[in-house]
Amino acid sequence: MTPAKFIEKWKSAENLTEREAAQTHFRDLCVLLGVKAPYEDDPSSADYAFEKGASKVGGGKGWADVWKRDCFGWEYKRKGSNLDAALDQLKRYALALDNPPLLIVSDLDRIRIHTNWTATVSKTYEFTLDDLKDADRRDQLKAAFSPKSVGQLKPGETRQALTEEAAKKFAELAQRLRAKGHEAQEVAHFIQRLVFCMFAEDVKLLPNEMFLRTLKAVREGEGDWTELSKSLFKAMKSGGRLGLEKVAHFNGGLFEDAKTLPLEKADVKLLIDVAGKYWGDIDPTIFGTLFERGLDPGKRSQLGAHYTDPDKIMRIVEPVVIRPLRAEWGKIRTQIENDMMRAAELDAKKTAAAKGEATKAIKRAKDLYRGFLKRLRDFRVLDPACGSGNFLYLSLHALMDLEHRAGIDVEQMGMQRELPGVGPENVKGIEINPFAAELARVTIWIGWLQWMRRNGLMSLPEPILSKLDQIENRDALLNEDGTEAEWPEADAIVGNPPFLGGKLLRDGLGDETVGRLFKIYRGRVPAEADLVCYWFAKAREMLEEEIAARVGLVSTNSIRGGANREVLNAIEEAGRIFEAWSDEPWVVDGAAVRVSQVCFDAEQGADDLRLDGKVVERINSDLTSSAANLTRASRLTENAGVAFMGDTKGGAFDIEGDVARQWLKAPRNPNGRSNSYVLRPWVNGMDVTRRSSGKWIVDFRWEMGEAEASQFELPFEHIFQHVKPARESNRREVYARFWWRHVEARQGMWEAKVTAGEGWTQINVPFTEFAFTGNRETPPEWTGDDLLQVGVLVNRGAGETAWFEIDDIGFYPAP
Repeated sequence: MTPAKFIEKWKSAENLTEREAAQTHFRDLCVLLGVKAPYEDDPSSADYAFEKGASKVGGGKGWADVWKRDCFGWEYKRKGSNLDAALDQLKRYALALDNPPLLIVSDLDRIRIHTNWTATVSKTYEFTLDDLKDADRRDQLKAAFSPKSVGQLKPGETRQALTEEAAKKFAELAQRLRAKGHEAQEVAHFIQRLVFCMFAEDVKLLPNEMFLRTLKAVREGEGDWTELSKSLFKAMKSGGRLGLEKVAHFNGGLFEDAKTLPLEKADVKLLIDVAGKYWGDIDPTIFGTLFERGLDPGKRSQLGAHYTDPDKIMRIVEPVVIRPLRAEWGKIRTQIENDMMRAAELDAKKTAAAKGEATKAIKRAKDLYRGFLKRLRDFRVLDPACGSGNFLYLSLHALMDLEHRAGIDVEQMGMQRELPGVGPENVKGIEINPFAAELARVTIWIGWLQWMRRNGLMSLPEPILSKLDQIENRDALLNEDGTEAEWPEADAIVGNPPFLGGKLLRDGLGDETVGRLFKIYRGRVPAEADLVCYWFAKAREMLEEEIAARVGLVSTNSIRGGANREVLNAIEEAGRIFEAWSDEPWVVDGAAVRVSQVCFDAEQGADDLRLDGKVVERINSDLTSSAANLTRASRLTENAGVAFMGDTKGGAFDIEGDVARQWLKAPRNPNGRSNSYVLRPWVNGMDVTRRSSGKWIVDFRWEMGEAEASQFELPFEHIFQHVKPARESNRREVYARFWWRHVEARQGMWEAKVTAGEGWTQINVPFTEFAFTGNRETPPEWTGDDLLQVGVLVNRGAGETAWFEIDDIGFYPAP
């Protein structure tokens, strides 16, 4: 088959139905390109087939006219047909076709390739019959037929890069508008309107590039931005006409009014540049995070920083939200299939009684399907610290995928599937940051509309944007009047609550808020616990009260020990941890941290437990799977008085080595003593793992009064000037009264060290090391001169056990 013969044959092919022409055209094309047609190599192959996905019950049309695994789904239409409709049909079945990288449609005169890689922007290649005269164009089309070459058609720009670039541009615009005196929240709301307009016109919800044409008219001096944008926003609020063009009803709260902000020429130029991108491919998994950094002035420094991989979020969403629902559907699908097969058998008997039984079987199948759809549509996911909506978007996307999968399954069994019913109303959120809360709503809207478009389902209700009042802008722990905040009912709770260490609560939240937290949550969360623990405690209580069924939260990895672990102890006692990742990299406010991901429910069984990706028989509250649950271990009396928390200064007691040496050479003090009595070399973890800083510390011990301390004139004067001002205002009375002493001088540690003669220091982060410290060095954390003890602690097998057993004082196991 030469190009000329192929072109001649198919140009003259008229009045053929798509079914009559599809397989013949495709076989001829394979000969032309020099590739195999379906079944040529293996007649039984399920990886390369015509009419892929034909109904199990009764045969019939498949999901695609041609399908090749890891290459394409291909749909034919009659000559002159609407290829966009053919593409929508393919999109509806892309999930069932294992999401091939290419979706190809043809009407015999044209072949149009649409890329379908999830991580890249979309791109379209079109080939006319005459294009096939060109050998390079034929080679380009031929690349679609092999998994090894299909990547040649993959677009170079990723959705991530598109979203990052857009976020940077809008951050620039936001900064300009704030510099002109507009309030930050007002600017953020305005920009989110602009973002949605760009998205809406690219997915054809706004007609004929209406927004871009508006911007260009302003640039050319053919209209006033304020007047034109107000008219557009007003039309989007309630629907209607803008000039001769119809505008759909959007609103949803985003277009509640027609308020706009003035733009200068440079602003309009920036928007035209950004609008030139294809906004239909914006990535909702990172959209909220990136735009929050640009729109919230407090987070602008995080622009360009890393963000959390969506796959890490799915480690929470999949087991908590989707896995149990998928298991439910698996059982229901089997029942439906049995009923439909039974109905077909009965119907074949052609008796009145058999047909009556067949009708009953079909009704049972339909009721089962509709019952599951209702289950999905009533299912609610709550993120009580939702940020800009990443967890909620991915949860919604997964629920919609499952509903779509169920529809394809029943269709394949001879039933008619229903239109999608899962939508933005399936997710709920609580977020204290107003910038993030509004971005969460926009993320959900865009993600939902993208999913509908991607699956060929763009018949939308009006208003297009449902009100998302269930994304609440408020505190998740305390009401404004200081009472405990309530969470709405939900089937699943997921999220990434804020990370703030227990010792930093007062600095981060203020004394009044912390006082209220301690009072309300007394007996439920230890006062020393990190902030994230309050979310764990409230989620556990919702399980116990049967307000929720499953929970998955992210915390700092320190939740495995100390006061933090008390909330996991309570979870283990009331139910079980059924899946966890004990120590994983994560991103918080653009910074890399180590976290634990913990999924739990109120069940008591040990079925299908997974820790760090492996099936285990149990998961302890310290996120280990050892049968010897060391969280229940008792302290050994033999080890009493051996391990200590190191000295805590509570002020600028440390001095440079040069200063210390000058003071050591100074004449004796009025009490006849040298300054050496209150000066010691200062050693911390960095001094052990890296080069020593050579610093010393002033230490008036735990027993020295102010009068006695003042006799050491140079050290006391230093502390008077550099420590006293801050310490006198300390909220702890004893710290303020004894301002010249370290806040925690560790009397027991020093007395034990004097007896033992030596000590060693353990460095906690990021790995465990030990180093000997002499009698004068500060601070040791472990006392004794027995090298056997050190050997036990640094040994991997025994060391982990030893450190777990003293975990209550804040040390962590060696990696």
